[in-house]
Amino acid sequence: MAHIISIVNHKGGVGKTTTTINLGHAIARKKQRVLLIDMDLQCNTTLTILGLESPQYCLSDLLNPSDSKKIEGCIHPTDYENLYILPNSKKSVKIEMPLITMQMRSGLFLLREKLREYGEKNFDYILIDCPPNLGTFVLCALYTSDSVIIPVETGSRYSLEGLNEATDFVTAIKNDPQGNPKLKTIRALLTKTDLRTLVHKASIQQIKSHYPSNNLFKTTIPINTTIQQAEAMGKTIFQVRSNANSAKAYTALVKEILEFKE
Repeated sequence: MAHIISIVNHKGGVGKTTTTINLGHAIARKKQRVLLIDMDLQCNTTLTILGLESPQYCLSDLLNPSDSKKIEGCIHPTDYENLYILPNSKKSVKIEMPLITMQMRSGLFLLREKLREYGEKNFDYILIDCPPNLGTFVLCALYTSDSVIIPVETGSRYSLEGLNEATDFVTAIKNDPQGNPKLKTIRALLTKTDLRTLVHKASIQQIKSHYPSNNLFKTTIPINTTIQQAEAMGKTIFQVRSNANSAKAYTALVKEILEFKE
């Protein structure tokens, strides 16, 4: 059965999509079958992995309450071995209200039902790239997940505040008997770290002193121009320079992710 991980933070620019794409490829390089799900209306994961603005069938077709497609028709192979994607498109905005208004919140559990039909049996890991909010699509992802990764940009004075807000929200979902009490792991990932600067060192120290150490990944993702180059080229970092420090960091992160299944 697949282990489903949502990449969540209501703040933008913290590295959610970057983490989803590069972590997904890093896991796939370990001979694990990986599915990426793009829940963000900006569709950056879709554009990076597929280069398509409007795939034939995507998230909006899968979660359309009035005309839902089968999940196998919405999943697309990629140019990366063992890596697949359930893409998104701008038309997903049309299904948000119908999902909310479905009786007994059933629309928010539709993704979970669909993945149980097909996705969990055909993949080892499923990574969900969430939008920068705590709205409908994030709820759909959290109700579906086994674990949550909260990327946190270091060097910002609001890093700890944002981390605590996101953690409280996810924990509320976990503690709600009608939410997702099976959610196992909530762990923060420090991103865009630069240990050469005092600001980043202070930010990291503040987070570590106020946030439980067992809820923090040991691996951190450094600032690296190769990541920016890869994003501009629509590729993962492993395609651009697999020996870059950030590529090594994502490879190291995989070892911690594999512990989620143990």
